[in-house]
Amino acid sequence: MQFTVDQNQLAQALSMVIRLVQQQNTMAVLGGVQLTASDSGLDVQTTDLFSVMTVKVRAHVIEPGTIVLPAATFNDLIHRLPTATVDVQVDPHSGKAVLKYGRNRATIHGFGNDQLPEFPTFGEGVVSVTLPAGTLTSFARQIIFACSKEESRPILKGIHIELGSGKVVLVSTDGSRLSHAWAALPDYRGPEMRLVLPAKILAEASRLDSSGQPIVVTFRDGFVQFATQDTMLTSRVLDGDYPDYQRVIPQDYQVQIRVPTADLRGSVERAHLIASKDRSNAVKFNHQIGLLQMTASAAEVGQAQEILECDSQGSEMEIMFNSTFIIDALKSFSGEEVMIEFSGVQSPARIRDAANSQYFHILLPLRQLV
Repeated sequence: MQFTVDQNQLAQALSMVIRLVQQQNTMAVLGGVQLTASDSGLDVQTTDLFSVMTVKVRAHVIEPGTIVLPAATFNDLIHRLPTATVDVQVDPHSGKAVLKYGRNRATIHGFGNDQLPEFPTFGEGVVSVTLPAGTLTSFARQIIFACSKEESRPILKGIHIELGSGKVVLVSTDGSRLSHAWAALPDYRGPEMRLVLPAKILAEASRLDSSGQPIVVTFRDGFVQFATQDTMLTSRVLDGDYPDYQRVIPQDYQVQIRVPTADLRGSVERAHLIASKDRSNAVKFNHQIGLLQMTASAAEVGQAQEILECDSQGSEMEIMFNSTFIIDALKSFSGEEVMIEFSGVQSPARIRDAANSQYFHILLPLRQLV
């Protein structure tokens, strides 16, 4: 096996795939990166058994072949090469790779004849949709933060995906908050589908958006695949039933408040400086027509009060929220104004972009002592 490849392109490919490599592995070969040279170029691949990523790199292939090299060592070396290209030659008998760069060389011991476990190929019976560039980046910003971090309910560590009715819907929740986003798929004519994708996979898939290319998402039983022209990420989906999230979304709201996103975020962040010193992390929202007041207190630190003028309607209401959850939600919005809607003192509230109906966030209030 022998090939010559551009150092920068190989380094970029390794930066993509290295994220799937786990520090602790049950199989030593899973700590490696697989290089496959063929007439079509060089495939750079890693897997954690749950998912696999492959990046295609242009290369001058002199002799085709496959080898698995220690991912961390190979990645660090390639990123430090002083030359524009590197020549890689593999001895099939010893499993060693010799890297030549300029007048210098390095030898890396591979994993012999071992190769990474193969994933199923996507043949007939699959369903595919094409998402415009930037769609997955928006989804990741809007959805991932609301996933659960607890091991007690692993299904909530994933993202619920619904496909059908001319759109794709993504939902995440940790039991105290819920994020809901959708994108139109006017050309989709396939069957309705529901699956739960690990949050980590959406985060990795969103990185493919940096190419500026549309991303093709393909579904088959138990698997989902994200692909651009040069990169392919395939993952298993999570087993289990996602909770019926629809029943926690209020249908009616007693209060509607329209306020600039940056102003509200600034006020809550300042109140959070005090609220975070108390275990409840609570900020109290007090609504009066045209005014929104936020207060926080911590016994050993002090108090904070923020008042914002706003465009509002509905009854006067006092309601408390976890300030960290409010800040997380506000960071997920890109519009200039948000709508805050209260359905009751002890009922879920909704935060949404005032100019975009394709995303909203549901937040449960903290219980107030009467």
